[in-house]
Amino acid sequence: MTKGLIITLPRFDVVTEYFSEFSKEIINFAKEKSIPVKELKDKSVNKENTEKVLKKLNHKLIMFNGHGSKTKIEGHKDEIIISKENSKLLKNKIIYSRACEAAHTLGKEISKNKGCFIGYNEPFNFYADPEKYHNPLSDPRAKLFLNPSNLVPISILKGNTAKESSVKSKKQILKNMKKVLKENEEDSIAIAQALFSNYNSQTICGNKSERI
Repeated sequence: MTKGLIITLPRFDVVTEYFSEFSKEIINFAKEKSIPVKELKDKSVNKENTEKVLKKLNHKLIMFNGHGSKTKIEGHKDEIIISKENSKLLKNKIIYSRACEAAHTLGKEISKNKGCFIGYNEPFNFYADPEKYHNPLSDPRAKLFLNPSNLVPISILKGNTAKESSVKSKKQILKNMKKVLKENEEDSIAIAQALFSNYNSQTICGNKSERI
């Protein structure tokens, strides 16, 4: 097992566009620390390429961006790239999945192969400003949700355990909730509720003491 990151970056709708743009922080951090990074981008985020990369590279940390469900993680245009069928390719890995519901069933299945899975039991929520769709990184609403989620892989890359990394992320979610409620704007309650949903559904399956 090597100290490295494999990250999927599909980009075909607003959600995946935001996920991929905000992932730049994670990628840049890894490169600054001289940690090898393999990026699967756009159309290349399909099942064939994902399996090929997972078989070829023995990187410890895997991050999936995209849509998902309780039993699958998807790539480009919702193609299923990870399911129970090929979950053994993630043996002994630390997986962070920014995909709806994947921790509910799939995460538990993957964690049976040792290693651990950090993800969400319920849909991953975030708010975005339509006027910022052309430049996601300038969207203050999205930052409230995506910056805390970035803390999971960034903290792992710093050498923290899976549990420590998840705790750091969840603490930031709570700070953002307090900030939003203090501002007391028209949509503050709705945003705070969405943040709290992420807080509640973010979970770890498997060995919480795993680190790269």
